[in-house]
Amino acid sequence: MELQQLRLFIAAAESESFTRGAERAFVSQPALSASISKLEAELGTQLFIRNKRNVVLTPAGRKLIKRARLIVSECAQAKGELKQHETQRSLRLGVINTLSITRVATLIEQYRREQPGLKLEVVDATAADLALLEREGRIDLALTLIPERSKQGEPLTSMELFTEPYVVILPKNHHLSHSPAISVKELHDEPFIARSHCEHRRIVQDLLKQHDVKLDLTYITNQDDRALALVEAEVGIAIVPEHYSSSRLVQRPLAEGAFHRTIGFRWAINGANQEEVEAFTKFAKAAPW
Repeated sequence: MELQQLRLFIAAAESESFTRGAERAFVSQPALSASISKLEAELGTQLFIRNKRNVVLTPAGRKLIKRARLIVSECAQAKGELKQHETQRSLRLGVINTLSITRVATLIEQYRREQPGLKLEVVDATAADLALLEREGRIDLALTLIPERSKQGEPLTSMELFTEPYVVILPKNHHLSHSPAISVKELHDEPFIARSHCEHRRIVQDLLKQHDVKLDLTYITNQDDRALALVEAEVGIAIVPEHYSSSRLVQRPLAEGAFHRTIGFRWAINGANQEEVEAFTKFAKAAPW
């Protein structure tokens, strides 16, 4: 007894016709008739009473139809489950490159442990590049800056994780390290490490211009780990997001309380991978930030 024989048997029984059953099963009428005859021979009993206009199940046929439907249904379900199992779950995550890699790595490693069947693809980029990747559908989710005001009609939704100020970082033995706060004017002529990829670089420049402050630029970098290492080596001081903490460096707020940023998730409202997006954002929301 083969699965295809049972499918053809069901098609003929439910159509009450070998011709209509063949059309329903997408086979020729002779092929269906031959399959049922072979099944009857194998079972040693007649399954249909054949009339000129239609076919009717025999008592044996009525018993078999219940089992046949169950067998075909179970096989279809098993096939679907196996196909779903073989289709790997995935999530494409974009991460703004001004987040501490330590925090990002911890989050990713913990989530991969909890979701061993998930393929998590992560890419670093600037806020502008992440927005482009979102528009092109090349990432499912972005961990990035959340603007104070969303653009009207924007097809994205967002979830805030934390808000932080920008602070001045200095070597422990720096002459400003004992100040409770540092004013912008105190940065005048200070050796300075500039972060060229800072999202608020223009705001910093405007603030310095407003107070007529000129920095002594000693190094320009687009890598935050280098900026921290340069400060530690006493090449200069820098302005960074508050979460860039280090036991080897000192953080001090700007006396003017100048500016801050909000970090969170942004994703397409009607994206194709909503289930994985919702699971990851829920997990990340509960993580310590």
